[in-house]
Amino acid sequence: MTYDNHPDGGAPHRRSRPDAAQRPGQSRHASDDVYVHPTRAARLAAQTNEGVGRAYGLTALGTLLPGAGLIATRRRLIGVPLLLIALGSGAVGLYYLIKHGAFRSALDLAARPDLLRVFAVLLAVGGLVWISSVVLTALTARPRRMTGGQRVGLTAFTGLMCLLIAAPTALGLRYIDAHNDAVETIFTGADDRPPNEGTPSVGPAVGESDPWADFPRVNVLLLGSDAADEREGVRTDSMMVASIDTTTGDMVLFGIPRNLQKVPIPTNSPLYKRFGNSFDCGNECLMNAIWTAAEDLHEENPGWFAGDPNPGQTATRQVISTILGQPVHYTVIIDLDGFEALVDAMGGVDINVQERVPIGGRAYTDANGGIHLVEGSERGWIELGPQHLDGEQALWYSRSRVTSDDFSRMRRQRCVVGALVDQVNPLTLLQRYPAIAAAAGDHITADIDQTELPAWAELVERVQGGTMRSLPFTAKNTNTVDPDYTAIRREVYLALHPDPKPDVEIPTADDSDTTATPTTEEPTTEEPTGTDEPTTDAPEVTTPETDELAELGTVC
Repeated sequence: MTYDNHPDGGAPHRRSRPDAAQRPGQSRHASDDVYVHPTRAARLAAQTNEGVGRAYGLTALGTLLPGAGLIATRRRLIGVPLLLIALGSGAVGLYYLIKHGAFRSALDLAARPDLLRVFAVLLAVGGLVWISSVVLTALTARPRRMTGGQRVGLTAFTGLMCLLIAAPTALGLRYIDAHNDAVETIFTGADDRPPNEGTPSVGPAVGESDPWADFPRVNVLLLGSDAADEREGVRTDSMMVASIDTTTGDMVLFGIPRNLQKVPIPTNSPLYKRFGNSFDCGNECLMNAIWTAAEDLHEENPGWFAGDPNPGQTATRQVISTILGQPVHYTVIIDLDGFEALVDAMGGVDINVQERVPIGGRAYTDANGGIHLVEGSERGWIELGPQHLDGEQALWYSRSRVTSDDFSRMRRQRCVVGALVDQVNPLTLLQRYPAIAAAAGDHITADIDQTELPAWAELVERVQGGTMRSLPFTAKNTNTVDPDYTAIRREVYLALHPDPKPDVEIPTADDSDTTATPTTEEPTTEEPTGTDEPTTDAPEVTTPETDELAELGTVC
């Protein structure tokens, strides 16, 4: 260390050694007696801070657009291709979204499990590449001289940016996995549709510009099954047929009473060998017992249902097709015990309640056939007016007969179906899809082949833009004890063809038809019976009910 005299005669001051005087291999430490000019130190600190800020900015830019941050570094040859690929992919996706809309785009993607699997691989690879580019941007852009705090801060920020990419990527992969699992479980395929008159030999024309061009109307049987522990076999307590005009998307819902008697049996059904052309044995032979009767018959005579994996489902479809005079093309079955989970997964359902419905409760009938609730047996009420129902409340609303009858319950079930259809939207699906898919996969089956799903996605969009009407068969227009099936078929035909052509004949009964004059059952008196199930065996009464074809919203 050398000393120079002060120019003003003051005390000598220290002079730093020149850098050249540093010996080879000797490092400078903070403890070295080295002087750095304050101006130069401030300039170096400012440069470091500027470099750190630039690293933050480029890292954030690379998080928004893959490769964008690398373009401003020496790694631009990597950043440019990444950015072009990202922008090209985004442009294609945006074009498809604008052209088809969010709802149709979501349906199209959901209807193609194979495409979703490819998309899942691309999503996983793309996410890893994107995260890697963010890390590379931070490493390349950071200045060489950084304090410990600056280094920790930039590392934490980079990790946060990577998390912002990894989280939605993982969520997307979870959604795809949940969806594909549900598709594999729900859609059993055409192989599970046994050949019979109620099933088409071919479905929609997959791959065509209009897959439904040669399929003007498709009829879907909606079954709510109840296989509770206290019940013997499966009871189809909810039966509706959705008849859809594939051109307009207009839908008519036909409600089939569970207690319908003397239902016609087609000659091609194995049930015909046992019961003849009519399922007629009094109160033990109701419409909702067809499924169990077919299963029992299959156990006794396996050869009668040879090659049929679902005798109960097949027989039910055949009988309902004969009742309505219309082919039933597809069947969708929901376990009503799982209905609660499905509604909860969708965040509930909005219903305009038009009759007070008890939750739980016991009932009895008086000598005049009036139904009375045992006071205090209920756990609560679903009140009149617009209500947001959770899964449990929706189940009770759909199934309770404690203070009403089957026909009132049928109306409420149609209202719930309509509300759920109207409630479906891309935002709901996006927010709750894993739970919805899990609930659906556990409790819903449909004999729709997976290759037909793109065509169904297009049809669902048409249904969203069409009208939904309802025609129930109630005690006001149908005698459930001795039904006139010719009249039922006539009403169905007129509902589907409001302006029939003169040269078109209305379907009439075949040899399986039964025709009779309405009769009235004498009311009975029963002692109170206790149950905590949504369905009860309380005697049925006739309540005011819309028995004509009407917009679904007018009866809900």
